[in-house]
Amino acid sequence: MPAPTNPTADNRLGYTAPPRMYRAPWQRYAWAAVPLASISALAFVPFIVAWRRRVVPAWVAGLYVLGSLFWWTLAVIKPDGPDALLTWALRAFIATATIHILLLDPIKRQVK
Repeated sequence: MPAPTNPTADNRLGYTAPPRMYRAPWQRYAWAAVPLASISALAFVPFIVAWRRRVVPAWVAGLYVLGSLFWWTLAVIKPDGPDALLTWALRAFIATATIHILLLDPIKRQVK
């Protein structure tokens, strides 16, 4: 019979909790207010924090940085054209960012 191994010597055998985006429950809603309060200019900030905490991959944070840069650029150049399309695209970006921020740290189910 093989000798038992020490589970602390091998990380593959131990359980590692997934990283948490939020240190406290109220932070989920505080971070979700960022894209709403900033009109998408700072929507990338929670995703940079989540990437630094290893909650999301770098490409997700990069997509939100690019999206925010797009809206910054449009704010600077103020293009002439159909404002309705840009308005609805901006609203969709803000809604998507808000929902994704709320979903960064899944709701913990209480075990009875």
